Amino acid sequence: MKRIFILFLLIFPFTFEVKSQKDDPFEYGQEFLFGVTKATNGGLFSGGFFRYSAKKSDRIFQTYGIEIANVRHPQERRVPSPTFFSSSSFYEGKEKYLISTRLMYGYDLLLFKKAEQKGVQINGVFTGGPTLGFVSPYLLRAEGGSLVTYSQYLNGSSIIGPAGYFSGIDQMEVVMGAHIRASLLFEFGTFKSKVTGFEVGFLGEIFSREIQLVPLGTKNYNFYPAAFVSILFGSRK
Repeated sequence: MKRIFILFLLIFPFTFEVKSQKDDPFEYGQEFLFGVTKATNGGLFSGGFFRYSAKKSDRIFQTYGIEIANVRHPQERRVPSPTFFSSSSFYEGKEKYLISTRLMYGYDLLLFKKAEQKGVQINGVFTGGPTLGFVSPYLLRAEGGSLVTYSQYLNGSSIIGPAGYFSGIDQMEVVMGAHIRASLLFEFGTFKSKVTGFEVGFLGEIFSREIQLVPLGTKNYNFYPAAFVSILFGSRK
Protein backbone atom coordinates (compact mmCIF):
# COMPACT_ATOMS: atom_id res chain seq x y z
CA MET A 1 0.00 0.00 0.00
CA LYS A 2 2.85 2.34 0.86
CA ARG A 3 4.44 1.72 -2.55
CA ILE A 4 1.15 2.49 -4.34
CA PHE A 5 0.81 5.76 -2.40
CA ILE A 6 4.36 6.80 -3.30
CA LEU A 7 3.74 5.94 -6.98
CA PHE A 8 0.53 8.03 -6.90
CA LEU A 9 2.45 11.02 -5.51
CA LEU A 10 4.98 10.74 -8.34
CA ILE A 11 2.41 10.41 -11.14
CA PHE A 12 -0.21 12.92 -9.96
CA PRO A 13 1.77 16.16 -10.59
CA PHE A 14 2.68 15.00 -14.11
CA THR A 15 -0.96 14.14 -14.86
CA PHE A 16 -2.10 17.54 -13.61
CA GLU A 17 0.48 19.34 -15.72
CA VAL A 18 -0.55 17.50 -18.91
CA LYS A 19 -4.22 18.20 -18.22
CA SER A 20 -3.52 21.89 -17.59
CA GLN A 21 -1.68 22.22 -20.90
CA LYS A 22 -4.41 20.39 -22.74
CA ASP A 23 -7.12 22.60 -21.21
CA ASP A 24 -5.25 25.85 -21.83
CA PRO A 25 -7.69 27.83 -24.01
CA PHE A 26 -4.81 29.71 -25.65
CA GLU A 27 -2.79 26.64 -26.59
CA TYR A 28 -2.78 26.35 -30.40
CA GLY A 29 -0.74 24.72 -33.14
CA GLN A 30 -1.65 26.67 -36.29
CA GLU A 31 -2.49 30.27 -37.09
CA PHE A 32 -3.97 31.94 -40.18
CA LEU A 33 -3.68 35.74 -40.45
CA PHE A 34 -4.99 38.32 -42.91
CA GLY A 35 -4.18 42.00 -42.74
CA VAL A 36 -4.06 45.40 -44.42
CA THR A 37 -0.97 47.59 -44.18
CA LYS A 38 -0.11 51.28 -44.18
CA ALA A 39 3.58 51.88 -44.99
CA THR A 40 5.58 55.09 -45.18
CA ASN A 41 6.36 54.41 -48.86
CA GLY A 42 2.78 53.49 -49.82
CA GLY A 43 -0.63 55.09 -50.10
CA LEU A 44 -3.46 55.29 -47.56
CA PHE A 45 -3.57 51.49 -47.59
CA SER A 46 -0.31 50.18 -49.03
CA GLY A 47 -1.44 46.59 -49.47
CA GLY A 48 -2.47 43.36 -47.79
CA PHE A 49 -0.99 40.06 -46.68
CA PHE A 50 -1.75 36.48 -45.69
CA ARG A 51 0.41 34.47 -43.27
CA TYR A 52 0.28 30.89 -42.05
CA SER A 53 2.20 29.81 -38.94
CA ALA A 54 2.80 26.32 -37.57
CA LYS A 55 4.04 25.58 -34.06
CA LYS A 56 7.61 24.28 -33.74
CA SER A 57 8.01 24.63 -29.97
CA ASP A 58 6.27 26.29 -27.02
CA ARG A 59 7.31 29.77 -28.15
CA ILE A 60 8.41 29.43 -31.77
CA PHE A 61 6.21 29.24 -34.87
CA GLN A 62 7.40 28.76 -38.44
CA THR A 63 5.75 31.29 -40.76
CA TYR A 64 4.96 31.36 -44.49
CA GLY A 65 3.08 34.09 -46.31
CA ILE A 66 2.54 36.45 -49.19
CA GLU A 67 2.17 40.23 -49.24
CA ILE A 68 1.12 42.47 -52.13
CA ALA A 69 1.86 46.18 -51.75
CA ASN A 70 2.06 49.40 -53.73
CA VAL A 71 5.45 51.16 -53.44
CA ARG A 72 5.75 54.89 -54.10
CA HIS A 73 8.67 57.26 -54.62
CA PRO A 74 9.06 59.91 -51.87
CA GLN A 75 8.73 62.75 -54.42
CA GLU A 76 5.31 61.70 -55.71
CA ARG A 77 2.46 63.93 -54.56
CA ARG A 78 -1.24 64.01 -55.34
CA VAL A 79 -2.51 67.18 -57.06
CA PRO A 80 -5.92 68.16 -58.50
CA SER A 81 -6.41 67.96 -62.25
CA PRO A 82 -5.80 71.32 -63.96
CA THR A 83 -8.76 70.72 -66.27
CA PHE A 84 -11.68 72.93 -65.21
CA PHE A 85 -14.47 70.35 -65.58
CA SER A 86 -12.58 67.48 -63.92
CA SER A 87 -12.82 66.77 -60.17
CA SER A 88 -10.14 64.08 -60.36
CA SER A 89 -6.56 64.19 -59.11
CA PHE A 90 -3.31 62.47 -60.05
CA TYR A 91 0.22 61.93 -58.76
CA GLU A 92 2.52 64.67 -59.92
CA GLY A 93 5.98 63.39 -60.82
CA LYS A 94 4.97 59.74 -61.16
CA GLU A 95 6.12 57.74 -64.19
CA LYS A 96 5.67 54.12 -63.11
CA TYR A 97 3.65 51.92 -60.78
CA LEU A 98 5.59 49.48 -58.61
CA ILE A 99 3.58 46.62 -57.12
CA SER A 100 5.67 44.37 -54.87
CA THR A 101 4.69 40.75 -54.40
CA ARG A 102 6.64 39.44 -51.40
CA LEU A 103 6.96 35.75 -50.60
CA MET A 104 7.59 35.47 -46.87
CA TYR A 105 9.34 32.84 -44.77
CA GLY A 106 10.46 33.21 -41.19
CA TYR A 107 9.62 32.83 -37.52
CA ASP A 108 7.00 34.10 -35.11
CA LEU A 109 8.35 34.25 -31.54
CA LEU A 110 5.96 34.36 -28.58
CA LEU A 111 7.44 37.04 -26.29
CA PHE A 112 4.61 37.62 -23.79
CA LYS A 113 1.67 35.27 -23.39
CA LYS A 114 -1.59 36.75 -22.13
CA ALA A 115 -3.70 35.41 -19.31
CA GLU A 116 -6.93 33.59 -20.07
CA GLN A 117 -9.53 35.92 -21.67
CA LYS A 118 -7.60 39.10 -20.85
CA GLY A 119 -4.40 40.97 -21.51
CA VAL A 120 -2.26 41.34 -24.61
CA GLN A 121 -0.11 38.76 -26.35
CA ILE A 122 3.08 40.12 -27.94
CA ASN A 123 4.94 38.27 -30.69
CA GLY A 124 8.13 39.14 -32.50
CA VAL A 125 7.85 38.39 -36.22
CA PHE A 126 10.93 38.02 -38.45
CA THR A 127 10.44 37.16 -42.12
CA GLY A 128 12.17 37.61 -45.47
CA GLY A 129 12.29 36.20 -48.95
CA PRO A 130 12.16 36.97 -52.66
CA THR A 131 10.20 39.86 -54.17
CA LEU A 132 8.64 40.14 -57.60
CA GLY A 133 8.34 43.79 -58.58
CA PHE A 134 5.64 44.41 -61.21
CA VAL A 135 6.46 47.70 -62.96
CA SER A 136 4.04 49.34 -65.41
CA PRO A 137 3.56 52.88 -66.80
CA TYR A 138 1.53 55.40 -64.83
CA LEU A 139 -0.64 56.79 -67.62
CA LEU A 140 -2.75 59.94 -67.49
CA ARG A 141 -5.88 60.61 -69.49
CA ALA A 142 -5.70 63.82 -71.50
CA GLU A 143 -8.40 65.83 -73.24
CA GLY A 144 -9.45 64.12 -76.45
CA GLY A 145 -9.07 60.65 -74.88
CA SER A 146 -5.33 60.19 -75.44
CA LEU A 147 -3.06 58.61 -72.83
CA VAL A 148 0.15 60.39 -71.79
CA THR A 149 2.89 59.98 -69.20
CA TYR A 150 3.80 62.69 -66.71
CA SER A 151 6.81 63.66 -68.87
CA GLN A 152 4.50 64.14 -71.87
CA TYR A 153 2.11 66.17 -69.69
CA LEU A 154 4.93 68.62 -68.99
CA ASN A 155 5.09 69.29 -72.72
CA GLY A 156 1.63 70.86 -72.69
CA SER A 157 -1.04 68.14 -72.46
CA SER A 158 -4.24 69.00 -70.59
CA ILE A 159 -4.83 66.29 -67.98
CA ILE A 160 -8.26 65.03 -66.92
CA GLY A 161 -7.05 62.38 -64.45
CA PRO A 162 -5.27 59.02 -64.11
CA ALA A 163 -6.09 56.33 -66.67
CA GLY A 164 -5.94 53.49 -64.13
CA TYR A 165 -3.47 50.73 -63.30
CA PHE A 166 -4.59 48.31 -66.02
CA SER A 167 -4.23 50.87 -68.83
CA GLY A 168 -0.49 50.14 -69.02
CA ILE A 169 -0.53 46.46 -68.15
CA ASP A 170 0.53 45.46 -71.67
CA GLN A 171 3.85 47.24 -71.01
CA MET A 172 4.44 45.60 -67.63
CA GLU A 173 7.86 44.24 -66.71
CA VAL A 174 9.01 42.13 -63.78
CA VAL A 175 12.03 43.05 -61.65
CA MET A 176 13.48 40.54 -59.19
CA GLY A 177 14.30 41.53 -55.66
CA ALA A 178 14.40 40.49 -52.01
CA HIS A 179 13.07 41.82 -48.73
CA ILE A 180 13.38 41.42 -44.97
CA ARG A 181 10.94 42.59 -42.30
CA ALA A 182 10.86 42.68 -38.50
CA SER A 183 7.84 43.58 -36.40
CA LEU A 184 6.00 43.34 -33.10
CA LEU A 185 2.49 41.87 -33.19
CA PHE A 186 0.00 42.90 -30.46
CA GLU A 187 -2.98 40.54 -30.20
CA PHE A 188 -6.10 41.34 -28.15
CA GLY A 189 -8.48 38.47 -28.96
CA THR A 190 -10.30 36.85 -26.03
CA PHE A 191 -10.95 33.49 -27.69
CA LYS A 192 -8.57 30.78 -28.82
CA SER A 193 -10.03 30.47 -32.32
CA LYS A 194 -10.05 34.20 -33.19
CA VAL A 195 -7.22 36.69 -33.70
CA THR A 196 -7.52 40.47 -33.73
CA GLY A 197 -4.77 43.02 -33.27
CA PHE A 198 -2.16 45.16 -34.96
CA GLU A 199 1.47 44.94 -36.01
CA VAL A 200 4.20 47.58 -36.23
CA GLY A 201 7.62 47.17 -37.78
CA PHE A 202 10.21 47.94 -40.41
CA LEU A 203 10.76 46.61 -43.92
CA GLY A 204 13.78 46.74 -46.22
CA GLU A 205 13.38 45.83 -49.89
CA ILE A 206 16.02 45.78 -52.62
CA PHE A 207 15.67 45.17 -56.37
CA SER A 208 18.17 43.93 -58.94
CA ARG A 209 18.22 47.34 -60.63
CA GLU A 210 17.11 50.93 -60.19
CA ILE A 211 13.39 51.37 -60.93
CA GLN A 212 12.33 54.57 -62.68
CA LEU A 213 9.27 55.59 -60.67
CA VAL A 214 9.76 59.30 -61.38
CA PRO A 215 11.06 61.03 -64.55
CA LEU A 216 14.69 60.84 -65.61
CA GLY A 217 16.75 63.58 -64.01
CA THR A 218 15.27 62.83 -60.57
CA LYS A 219 16.92 60.37 -58.20
CA ASN A 220 15.44 56.87 -58.49
CA TYR A 221 16.28 53.92 -56.26
CA ASN A 222 16.66 50.16 -56.10
CA PHE A 223 16.38 50.05 -52.27
CA TYR A 224 13.15 50.97 -50.48
CA PRO A 225 13.08 51.03 -46.65
CA ALA A 226 9.81 51.68 -44.83
CA ALA A 227 8.08 51.64 -41.46
CA PHE A 228 4.62 50.11 -41.41
CA VAL A 229 1.56 49.40 -39.28
CA SER A 230 -0.94 46.63 -40.03
CA ILE A 231 -4.42 45.83 -38.81
CA LEU A 232 -4.90 42.07 -38.73
CA PHE A 233 -7.42 39.36 -38.00
CA GLY A 234 -7.54 35.59 -38.40
CA SER A 235 -8.04 32.25 -36.72
CA ARG A 236 -6.18 29.56 -34.77
CA LYS A 237 -6.55 25.88 -34.15
